[in-house]
Amino acid sequence: MDSHERSKLLRDFIGASRPAILRRTQKMLRGQNQAEDAAQDAIVAALSHVDSFRGDSKMGTWLYRVGTNAVLMNLRHDKRMADRIRRAGAESAFESQWLHGGYSSPPQKLVENAEQHAILRSAVQRLPDRYRQVVIMCDFAELPMDQVAKKLGITIGGVRTRRLRAHRILKNDLAQQSVESSPS
Repeated sequence: MDSHERSKLLRDFIGASRPAILRRTQKMLRGQNQAEDAAQDAIVAALSHVDSFRGDSKMGTWLYRVGTNAVLMNLRHDKRMADRIRRAGAESAFESQWLHGGYSSPPQKLVENAEQHAILRSAVQRLPDRYRQVVIMCDFAELPMDQVAKKLGITIGGVRTRRLRAHRILKNDLAQQSVESSPS
């Protein structure tokens, strides 16, 4: 059996396994829509990585793991979205309370936050391009490392290394700015 026939056979098996994948995602997730989305993600992931199936395990076992990973990715995505919504709500609640006199000195806090953001933005802009891209994608856009690696055409280990180096540079840069701006 040549690789083309093997790939077709695997694709057919994946398509026929949709009900089993859906049952697996339904057991792990509460909502039917979430389970269907995760099952669809699992099938897409399996089809796009069918050539990486080495045959070390049974195809069903491999699909079970792909389905589980799809559920975990959806849960992580949902958690990140909930955190963003919660943070946005907290910030707008703070601003709303300040406008209606709920806080005694929010203008100072808002100015300090704006200054800190400006200092951080400036430090990030001074990073070499290869580090700046990773910081923007990983830390600001909160993209998963595998997506960042794919977009930049490097390995996940390369993303981790660049991110670590960028954080060290930022830490040193910000510490230096703090020393220079502190009154003597």
